[in-house]
Amino acid sequence: MNTFGVRSGTDSSRESAVEFVIDAIESTGAATRDDFDIDQIVTTVHALADDWDFRTLQPDTFWRVASTFIRA
Repeated sequence: MNTFGVRSGTDSSRESAVEFVIDAIESTGAATRDDFDIDQIVTTVHALADDWDFRTLQPDTFWRVASTFIRA
């Protein structure tokens, strides 16, 4: 079940994946895209999901990946 509060477009491309990641991170209101290495998150999640459509990924998995790419 998808619990991300982000856009749910049907485009499956690297650009849509980047938008998804930025939307997910900024939707919390606690961080901005500048706080994370977006490219590394997209690359890692793409490898895990084997798809550019990240909506099927479990939110816990997404946030575990994102948390490893917080910029210091």
